[in-house]
Amino acid sequence: MSSLINDIHAEDVANYLNENRQFFHVFPNLLDELSLPHPKTGKEISLLERQVYQLRDQRDRLQVEIETLKDIAGENGKLLHNVYKLSNALLSADTDQDAIDVIYRVMHDVFEVEFVSLMSWELPRESLKGMNQLGISQQWAETLKSTLTVGRPACGLVENEWQKGLFTTSEKTESVCILPLGEHRVWGVLALGSPIDRFKPDLGTYFLEVMGEMITQRLQRLF
Repeated sequence: MSSLINDIHAEDVANYLNENRQFFHVFPNLLDELSLPHPKTGKEISLLERQVYQLRDQRDRLQVEIETLKDIAGENGKLLHNVYKLSNALLSADTDQDAIDVIYRVMHDVFEVEFVSLMSWELPRESLKGMNQLGISQQWAETLKSTLTVGRPACGLVENEWQKGLFTTSEKTESVCILPLGEHRVWGVLALGSPIDRFKPDLGTYFLEVMGEMITQRLQRLF
């Protein structure tokens, strides 16, 4: 008998109970004898007390998840509203210069981006204020272009040389987000900079992609 008991492992008991869910229906008195350790104090408690604790813990975790989802939904709603503002402003722009002015204004005033720069590697068909050219002969600019892909914004930290080249400011930019512009090729970028760690590498880019597409379609005829 003792050898048989020694051959039984905890996993065997767990598997047996899992496969025989009616076990405690047949032996209900065993439930009264069960005691379990409290998850925090280690004190022995009844099965009912343990179940109540577990239900409360699940409730608390679900509440945290709900609050997180509400925060995400609220932030996404705000972003969507801002994207609508950009879209409406671009559609209302009568000239290409008006469209460029709109981009700077909305990025600064609506999205509250501290540093904004609109640049291209190609010469536009007309000279426009706010559309700056990136010299392909500059090593950093050539490297930047080679790393970009149409429709895929890039966010995170950039080298100091890139910061100086992208933004005409002496202030330190802690993080940058670069929106490639172009439909079949990258002909330019909208660079967004922040003095704080705002544009992280894992930042969701869906709305950034939409904005890049809208700006591309509005300015595409210039290139």
